[in-house]
Amino acid sequence: MNACRFRRRRRGKYALEGTVQTRHFDIRISDVDVSEYLRDNEEDIVGRLGEALGLHGCVKWYATIDIAFYRTTPDGEIQRTSGRFRTQPAVTSDASELSVDHMIGEFLRAIEAFNRLGSQWWVDYILDFNITLAPFRPAQGSSFIPTPRHIAVEKCVVNGQNRDDQLCFLYSIFAHIHRVESKQNPSCVYH
Repeated sequence: MNACRFRRRRRGKYALEGTVQTRHFDIRISDVDVSEYLRDNEEDIVGRLGEALGLHGCVKWYATIDIAFYRTTPDGEIQRTSGRFRTQPAVTSDASELSVDHMIGEFLRAIEAFNRLGSQWWVDYILDFNITLAPFRPAQGSSFIPTPRHIAVEKCVVNGQNRDDQLCFLYSIFAHIHRVESKQNPSCVYH
């Protein structure tokens, strides 16, 4: 059986039209050690993130782990609780950058901080492990945004509109370097 199931939310019902994906990894009741569990599943974790990178080129992702804890009270009773821990979101475009050891370190530090708050909790077993990811496309230019009226009336900003290609930023650099005394549309001057 595949150790990883893929959950994708239905399009149109959720924010971002279903582009955020959660990859769920199976847990056995015998999974009690976070480091061991992640190392045992390292190939699947890196493989699933690698698949997403192949599809999207660049992804933003984080991992979550839910853990059941127990402790014994001074009266001899056993108390139980659970905790959810999350890694810091990371952006990657290269599967070789992925480090399960870094993920283990983040989880162990978070569990230690949790234990300092509640004292004497012991890991009973792992409840759940997921990786949540989404395509990441930083700073994509593709549309003209009109200058707000209160800025446009000051005549202190050039907002070039380019309908032919995706080189607006380049034209703005050219406009700064090679000033032209013309009332023409700046994108026309530099074509």
